[in-house]
Amino acid sequence: MLNYLKGIRQAWLDYPEPEGRLLAGTYEIVRSLGSGSYGLAYRCCDIRTGEHVVVKQSKPSKGELAERLLEREMELLSGLKHPGIPGFRGSFRHKNRLCIAIDLIEGHTIEDLLFEQERPFSELESLRWIAKLMEIVSFVHARGIVHLDVRIPNVILREERLYLIDFGLAKRIGEEAAEPYADEELRKRRTPEVQSDLYAVGHLLLFLLYSSYQERPGQLPADWQEELDVADDVKHMIRRLLQVEPPYADTETFRLELDNTLQRLQNTADANQELE
Repeated sequence: MLNYLKGIRQAWLDYPEPEGRLLAGTYEIVRSLGSGSYGLAYRCCDIRTGEHVVVKQSKPSKGELAERLLEREMELLSGLKHPGIPGFRGSFRHKNRLCIAIDLIEGHTIEDLLFEQERPFSELESLRWIAKLMEIVSFVHARGIVHLDVRIPNVILREERLYLIDFGLAKRIGEEAAEPYADEELRKRRTPEVQSDLYAVGHLLLFLLYSSYQERPGQLPADWQEELDVADDVKHMIRRLLQVEPPYADTETFRLELDNTLQRLQNTADANQELE
């Protein structure tokens, strides 16, 4: 019964603000964008300019931990000025909870493109998008930060542009974890080192490549290396990203190998086109 009552209280504390509510006299809530483990997010209209922004609020039920995480996200975002990263606009308090306003990025997440629109990505197209993503990831790493949540719902495509969003889990490289990760998968994804982001990029690349995969009738489940018809050097890169083989020592080593592979595949595609 006690746990039930605690759940009721938590749901009440974290209930989203209604549409039309004005925050800090500036941001009118258009709609809720949902909630994460430690925060709530809203699409808001800045009544001073008419622009739409995202306002993130620390989750009341999570107390000081949620405040600290949002403060860190604010600190890191304010120092990351890049066209592929949402810009930090400012902070304020609402009902004594910390809120931050950041740029709203319009477009479609890779998750939406794959699972709602069922858009296929070729091998060459997949690598081109990964190269654009790595330009942003490299920028972040060069400033001593790792994102630690590079996943398909956090990458937005709009025409030929790519954006990396949601820095809620980001940390400084080498920062100590609050506690050791017992789960190996979590350790690979959440340890504050560049290899964690590269590991996530490897999984994201697999999502893109599988979008063009056609399962044959009667085919038995197999490893991705058997199922995907991609070049050997692409498979080699993925194995290093996923730490099946010795991982890349740094971001730039992977980018160089990626660029070389992209150039080779593009040359092959151009040559095949000339023969047609």
